[in-house]
Amino acid sequence: ATGHYARIIDCGDGRRRLLKGADPQKDQSYFLAFLSQNMLQHARFPLGSEKKQSIMETAAENGLKSHRPSESQDVCFVRNQSYAEFLELQPQFEGRPGLIENTQGDVIGEHKGLHLFTIGQRKGINCPAERPYYVVRIDMRRNRLVVGFKEDLTVKGFRMKDMNWIIPRPEVPFEASVRVRYRSEAVPAKIYPEADGYAAVSFLQPHKAVTPGQGGVLYDGAEVLGGGFIVG
Repeated sequence: ATGHYARIIDCGDGRRRLLKGADPQKDQSYFLAFLSQNMLQHARFPLGSEKKQSIMETAAENGLKSHRPSESQDVCFVRNQSYAEFLELQPQFEGRPGLIENTQGDVIGEHKGLHLFTIGQRKGINCPAERPYYVVRIDMRRNRLVVGFKEDLTVKGFRMKDMNWIIPRPEVPFEASVRVRYRSEAVPAKIYPEADGYAAVSFLQPHKAVTPGQGGVLYDGAEVLGGGFIVG
């Protein structure tokens, strides 16, 4: 049993459905898309049908106080420091300086380590231009940061690996909504299941800042269909 804001419905046929939490501001179904049916059989989310405010009111009525002065955000064990600072404190971690290039392959600057950047990031690039640069791609093999303008962030689709299907694995293409990061909106797309745990996603309208390594989670309304890891 966990405090995740998500819901489980028993289908009555031995399977369970995973749904978004009733509180849209606290829904955490995105993080649960990799649970198997066996895991869902044993999981309980008692807060899923409630809203955060009602939970707090019930706790106050019963004299219960949270031990946290504030809610945890993002990676909850990284506190009072940035992700980059956290990584730099890890044993044997070493940030490698490298080159920054634009989408045409021209070298336009230097970076102090790829761990300082994420796709779509604008701050910290420090390459003067008529328009602001954004991180378009992180090339780990060559240790290069690829930057472009805002329109260069837009893609028509991507592929996912290590697909986990909560519903029975589809055999034919179908339409669903896909969320490419926790706080992003789920947007319409066509899904093409592939062999060996892959799936291709084609947006109905181009979408921006799709980041390899992030989870891509598929929805049908409030129901989580499954998810995989974005590979580009």
